[in-house]
Amino acid sequence: MGKFSILVVDDDENVCRIMKELLVREGYDTKVAHNGLEALRHISTVQPDLVISDIQMPVMDGFSLFAILEERYPGVKHIMMTSYNIDQYITHIRRHNIGNILVKGFDFNLVEVANYIRVILTGEIFGLGRYINCRSPSTLFVRSYSEAKDAYQHILGSFPQNRGLFLELAIDELISNAIFHGALQLSHISREYWSEEALIPKESAIQVCWGADDEKLGISVEDPKGSLKKIDVLRWLDSHCRSDNGDEHGRGFLLVRRLLDRLIINIDPGRRTECIIIQFLNKDGGSFNKPLLIHEL
Repeated sequence: MGKFSILVVDDDENVCRIMKELLVREGYDTKVAHNGLEALRHISTVQPDLVISDIQMPVMDGFSLFAILEERYPGVKHIMMTSYNIDQYITHIRRHNIGNILVKGFDFNLVEVANYIRVILTGEIFGLGRYINCRSPSTLFVRSYSEAKDAYQHILGSFPQNRGLFLELAIDELISNAIFHGALQLSHISREYWSEEALIPKESAIQVCWGADDEKLGISVEDPKGSLKKIDVLRWLDSHCRSDNGDEHGRGFLLVRRLLDRLIINIDPGRRTECIIIQFLNKDGGSFNKPLLIHEL
């Protein structure tokens, strides 16, 4: 495979410079454009593997550019960036079925950005080890909600200095979602009648991995069904951002996204779904505005 090519589109010269320096250092053939029309002129000549574009730009904004790319160049991958609160754009994000939006600003971690770009370009999105520098994460399999309770207590015991209530709630939410909505595909009402001790089939067992590096801890929860869809996650987030109504499943995703530093959702339709949560260590407070990271193959 040859060198990947990337087009960065942003009206901010400093952002273009920083991104180009980063991407060239990572080994990518990188070009820049300063608005959507300039980007389209470039793409009509040489199609890049990936377009990274700002949302708010003069002449043509990022959503308009994305719509044209989807229609004319469906093979070109796309990431958006913004310095504004992502939730204020969530309805537009849902309508365009956009999964990856990075946040510019004081939380713009270049190492993290480079990593997300790498997994999107290669399509190698699964595995906790792609998001934290931990070569051998701990792993267990869960086949009942009773086992799930034991699992998250075991995981929390691995992080004695960071076992806050938010982390406990997030782990419980993701494992129970994977069991009931992923493996069993039960409705909220049907779930109430499912015994905590009842076992799901061995082939449907939920895989849970966890580990930490010097900067962050991470937990991944994977179900082997792959029934989750990006468009559904965006619909749930949209409905809950605009009101208190909406699907109970979606309320859980919004809760986890707001409580933890990162929520990453990886989807291989019909094969598997992986939800990863990341919590940074020794961080003074958290940013309410967080990247949107939903990768669907």
